[in-house]
Amino acid sequence: MALQPLSAYFLVKFKLSIYIPVLVMCWGSTLACMAAARDFPGLLISRFFLGGFETSTQAAFILVGQMWYKRHEQGLRLTIWYSNVGWVNIIGSLIMYGFGHITNGAIHSYQIAFVVLGLLTLLWGIASFFIFPDNPVQSKFLTRDEKVIAVERIRANQQGVETKIFKWKQVLETLLDLKSWCWMSLLLLHAIPAGAINVFGPLIVRGFGYDGYDVMLFLIPYGALQVICMVGSYWLSTKVQYKSPLVVVFLIPCIVGMTILYVTGRSQADQPALLVAYYLLSASSAVAPAMLGWQAINTAGHTKKASIGPLLFEPKDGPFYHSGILACIICYSGAAALALFITAYLYYLNKKNEARRVKAGKAAKIVDYSMTTSEVKDAALGVADKEEPQPVIGRRAFEDLTDLHNDEFIYVL
Repeated sequence: MALQPLSAYFLVKFKLSIYIPVLVMCWGSTLACMAAARDFPGLLISRFFLGGFETSTQAAFILVGQMWYKRHEQGLRLTIWYSNVGWVNIIGSLIMYGFGHITNGAIHSYQIAFVVLGLLTLLWGIASFFIFPDNPVQSKFLTRDEKVIAVERIRANQQGVETKIFKWKQVLETLLDLKSWCWMSLLLLHAIPAGAINVFGPLIVRGFGYDGYDVMLFLIPYGALQVICMVGSYWLSTKVQYKSPLVVVFLIPCIVGMTILYVTGRSQADQPALLVAYYLLSASSAVAPAMLGWQAINTAGHTKKASIGPLLFEPKDGPFYHSGILACIICYSGAAALALFITAYLYYLNKKNEARRVKAGKAAKIVDYSMTTSEVKDAALGVADKEEPQPVIGRRAFEDLTDLHNDEFIYVL
């Protein structure tokens, strides 16, 4: 949190093809060095630097998606990289299960995990210098004509292109824009319980009466369900062309699962119901990419786009953890209510932009081709172009206008 403002500045000023690999290398090095920590202050300092180096990655990946893909294409890319949350639980649990059985070595099993995973991350960061893409204009693997095509195909996004000028006016607009606070609140309400589940999920499952090794194995199907939920969320988004229903739909299993955990006992007979409730929480993993994608396609302006649980579960509250689970229920319910409010507000902004277009002598209704495939666009324009001239839109798409200053910007509900 302390480094987020600095991160937003760096995302604008530095080339992502250099900045992100450096962060990955620093993160991997810190993780490997964490094995040398001998006390709590050493672990705390290491965790601080891990958080600092991680702070830009999520925003950077979203920026990369916006620079290269049309709005309807961004969801798939977001789902692919975010699905690693589930793959980590599948593969990572097997790795930790193996490391956990190393009991007679010179160093502890967790130290082996820090060193091995840290060095692998460091090596991947070095490799990223050669494979991480620049923006379409400066990319090394596109010809001049291909660069023009790559830029023109995202004109319909109305989100501009990458710029290295940090615009304080857009920062101010971010702070004054109601949507910014809505997105932040929505992500916060989801992140509090989601973060608690990710960190303390194994602790909750141990409260069901299982040992540590069983808990690691139970995380494997949990990770698989996370991947399935994310893929299902993306598939649904391609069918309905809306984002808000997905957020609400996948929050419902989370609320149900948490409610079951709250009211169910912790006897051996309750274990099947408790496991089902815990696995329902995997739907939470589909909420995060849906929220991030929803926010990303509804924000324009490079500087503006770049700006944007742990204490709930205590050992003394085990094995029920009623206070933490109740807090999660409240947060998930609040997130669902806020998602509905944001939907209504975006609908209002679309109507406001229609009125602005009419006042400027433009058509009130325009087609958002950034949310359609090329085939659909061609079919829509094929006949209309022959009958009458179509209104030209997107003339100011690359002027780095924010969504609030572009009357042709269409918000996705």
